Amino acid sequence: MGDRAFGLLSPEHAGQTHGAQWFADLVMLVREDFPACNITAILDCRGRVSGALAAIELGLDAVMVDPMPEPQLENLRDMAAQTNRLVMTEFPDKDVIYQMADDLLPDHELDKRLLAHLAP
Repeated sequence: MGDRAFGLLSPEHAGQTHGAQWFADLVMLVREDFPACNITAILDCRGRVSGALAAIELGLDAVMVDPMPEPQLENLRDMAAQTNRLVMTEFPDKDVIYQMADDLLPDHELDKRLLAHLAP
């Protein structure tokens, strides 16, 4: 598959609905299956800022949170920066995010689409 870098964005509000541990476990499985890829894991923590703290502690690369007062956001960003993590309040550029959005397709079709996305 090569060594293509891409962002893997969690489902919308996954920090609130599924939790940071669920996404961290999922990302670990993807990284095991595609070890040459440079995957940036981004957990959507909008609606539950405590999920962002858990994600930072678990080592996820980035979190997305709702806009908040600057002092609070700066404190959260400072905590994240101590472990080289990123806190965002806006979606990343679409060209660095892989959004399959086909959660009802069979595995072989999802694999085919992921391979096509990762092709040079």
